[in-house]
Amino acid sequence: MLSEMIYNSAYVEGCNVTFPQTQTILDGMVVNNVKMDDIQTVINLRDAWRFVLGHLDDEIDLDFICKVNDHISRNESPDWGVLRYGNVGVSGTDYRPAIPDKADVT
Repeated sequence: MLSEMIYNSAYVEGCNVTFPQTQTILDGMVVNNVKMDDIQTVINLRDAWRFVLGHLDDEIDLDFICKVNDHISRNESPDWGVLRYGNVGVSGTDYRPAIPDKADVT
């Protein structure tokens, strides 16, 4: 089921990988005609799922969420594993979420 969860999560992230390609990446083998960014996303999702499943009894707090983000965003964003401090937007909309304040999210 882990492979299926990773494949579905990658799909939501916009990765252009098939389920067999996802399984091949997870098996540590080379996959032709798949972008390195998509491979990195699959690997990051694998690591994040492993972290979450290995810490099921941990309290879900800001530090835990940042650790999950550390796995998911590794090598894909300027700063991973920290609370966002810059402006972002939601594609296709004018919505600009406020920069979070640590005191408000803990």
